[in-house]
Amino acid sequence: MKILLIGPKKASHGRNYRTSAYFQYLALKKIYKKVDIINFDYFFPLPILTRRIFYHISAKIFEPFLNNYISSRIKKNYDLIYVTNSSAAYIGKKLITKLKKKTKKIILFLEDNAFSKRDKNRFQLYRSAAPHYDLTVTFHKSRITMGKKYGLKKTLLVLPTYQKNVHCKHKISNKENKILSSNVIFIGTWFPERGIFFKKLIDLGLDIKIYGNRWKKDPDYSLIKSKITLGHVHDPLYSKLIQCSKISLCLPSLGNVDGLTRRSIEIPAIGTLLCATRTPEHKNLFIENREAIFFNDAKECYKKCVTLLKNEKKIKQIANNGYVKVTKVLKPDYLSTIKAIMKKVN
Repeated sequence: MKILLIGPKKASHGRNYRTSAYFQYLALKKIYKKVDIINFDYFFPLPILTRRIFYHISAKIFEPFLNNYISSRIKKNYDLIYVTNSSAAYIGKKLITKLKKKTKKIILFLEDNAFSKRDKNRFQLYRSAAPHYDLTVTFHKSRITMGKKYGLKKTLLVLPTYQKNVHCKHKISNKENKILSSNVIFIGTWFPERGIFFKKLIDLGLDIKIYGNRWKKDPDYSLIKSKITLGHVHDPLYSKLIQCSKISLCLPSLGNVDGLTRRSIEIPAIGTLLCATRTPEHKNLFIENREAIFFNDAKECYKKCVTLLKNEKKIKQIANNGYVKVTKVLKPDYLSTIKAIMKKVN
């Protein structure tokens, strides 16, 4: 099978780190010998500025240039064109119509919520192309439900994915352990509701470390900044930080209408206790208080974390049960997931 992947490889927006799209590429390469790749990111000399234009104004400004960029680089026909999440924002109805002439099928792995208001105009082009994909893969039910308004048709719901050799236990030196260890950790981007939630946790006295982007935007940043390390956390540091923590919190994005996230799977895969928002999706995946801990609000989260931190045996027991559930029962690693997608496509 000849496959064209449209999406970033190792580099993402000029930064050399591995992405979900890259893990999908690796999985495809393990299954098929020939996988060509076109990276939209190379089209943009100033990606940060471009993303802001997409977000606040419209991607349609660049549509003729984007269409020409891709069209001029596809010199042959393919059995399948595989579009990764970030590239969906660059493909409108006109381009996908052209692409379908170069392939038997075209599919999309959609992770962000292209149908919500959180990303404003970022996915404006994609929404016109949504009905024309032969298959849209996602691990969020909300994408399927909300997408129907825009004509989204053939879909496949999968579990969030993890990379076996990345989201796992790493060799940690004593020096690293001293620097990275924490009782409770949260890794994620700031959103208003998260700022309110963590301010309450900190006011209650929870010993927590927070890592992520945009936290300076929080109105109470000056009061909570001692708990925060700003900036995106890349692997292997991401996995090491979670590994060196007793409890790792997981809060799916309200703005994206998420019931779970990749961290819902990555945290237990690394071997750390998952403490997550009590959603139907989380409850469907894990047995509460046996394989993971759930909460409805900051007060319940605080009480559960404080109780657990007094019982490390219990923490290890739940963490191990979660690890077994993800790695031995669910097994939603990238290679297994991509194989399931290809089976559906074929």
